[in-house]
Amino acid sequence: MFIENMKRISEAEEEAVSIRKQAQADVRTLQDQSRKQAAEITETARKQADTRYQQVMRDAEQKAENAFRQTLAAVAEECESMKAKAQAKLPEAIQIIAGKVVNSSGSC
Repeated sequence: MFIENMKRISEAEEEAVSIRKQAQADVRTLQDQSRKQAAEITETARKQADTRYQQVMRDAEQKAENAFRQTLAAVAEECESMKAKAQAKLPEAIQIIAGKVVNSSGSC
């Protein structure tokens, strides 16, 4: 009976060692799977962030382009207005210049 008990104890110890080794292997497997899953999640998040960044940059560039075109149109309109005002005053300017030329060179 003593030998049988010792044999059972020895078998139980061997089984405990085997269970412990299997548990350690399972832990390593789970750790590897977790690391792989974390890397995949990180890569997916990085790709999503990059896609979002690209979209934000395109939107910002479009807004800047629109603002530039609006400013350019406003400046062109202002230039045309100034040109029209100058054209309207051209006859008066010619008379003033002609009058000064005539007055400075004597009488004509």
